[in-house]
Order: sequence, then structure tokens, then C-alpha cells
Amino acid sequence: MRRASTLPFRLHASVSCPPPAALAASMAWELGDLNPERVERAYDALLAATPIELEPTAEDQLRALGEAPLRAVRGEGPDALLLDRVLERGHGHPILVAVVLAELGRRAGLPVGIVAGTAGHFVAHQRLTEALVLDPATGRLVDADDLGLLQWRCGHQVAAELLDTLQPRYERFGDLGRALHVARMRCTLPFEDTEDAELRFKQLSARLN
Repeated sequence: MRRASTLPFRLHASVSCPPPAALAASMAWELGDLNPERVERAYDALLAATPIELEPTAEDQLRALGEAPLRAVRGEGPDALLLDRVLERGHGHPILVAVVLAELGRRAGLPVGIVAGTAGHFVAHQRLTEALVLDPATGRLVDADDLGLLQWRCGHQVAAELLDTLQPRYERFGDLGRALHVARMRCTLPFEDTEDAELRFKQLSARLN
């Protein structure tokens, strides 16, 4: 699926291995006013500014991807984790920047994806034999051997990490209604920790009653 979609999050979550950007689009649509056409124009502009597919090697492609005009920030509010806001402003949380970079690579036909560990989230190229990954926080390639264990993340796993980061931000900003909706979306993901997610949802719901 190339186009940003406004499918309900629970429907996207029920699909086997959706791209992280597809789930991020559904998430932003449910929590705000994501406009698919504006999202597509933003992707097109980023691709035009980042001719990734013209690079001859996997390392060059990954390095070129890091030159996309996006900037990672950590201290902002919930908008830093919403796809349309990040595309519009050109900056966002490192996890969401990694999602956008991976989507740019996917749209350019590159076999890239997201890997993560205790050091954070990074973009990796499946055909790159060297231990290098793209750090969304700096836009530079870094030695994966210095980052500890990194594992590939599917769209569901990335969505869970986005939601788990987003919920406390809404709570801190006093938007308990959206925080509750985030907790509800988290319960729809097909994970073994569903009971924990449902408990968090019930605890937050009790605060609103």
C-alpha cells in the first residue's frame, strides 16, 4: 500500500505485517485531522529532495536517506509522535523520524526497515553487509556493533512503541481523552502483553469516571 490510509487503526492492526508508516497514519488520523493528500504531497517532496534510488550501493543509499530534510527532537509534546505533524513541521520524535525514513526508502524500492534495542530505533538496509545503521537522531550512519543487540521491528512492534511513548505525553498535557484513545488502540495490537495493555486502559478509564 503506497498511499497514506485513513483506515481505522484496529483494521490496520489486524493486517499481517503492515508497514510502520501505515499504522502511524491511522494513529494520527484517529487522534487528529490527518489529510491523506497532504501527507502524500509531503512524502513526494521528501523523495524529490532525497534521490535515494540513484545511489549505487546499499551504504550509499542508507547514507542518502539520512540526508532527508527531517530533524529529530525529544522534548516536544504529543505532536512529535503524529505522522502528519512531523511531515508538516520537518521534525519529530526519533521513533517517528525513523518511521518516515523507512517509508521513504520503501517508496523508493529499497529493502530497508527499522531495528531497535536499548540504544533506540534505527533504520537498517537488508543488503548492507557492513554493521552500519542510520541514526534518525543525527541522520548519520553509526556502527551497529556499538549499539548492543538490535532486532528487526515489524509494524505492530513499532506502533506499540509509538503508542507507549504517546500515552504519557497526552497525560502530561492533560488530554486524558486522547490518552484513553491511545490506550484503547494499544489493546488492539496482537501481542502477548494484551492483558497489561488492557489493565492500563482500565486504570486510565477509571480516572475519567
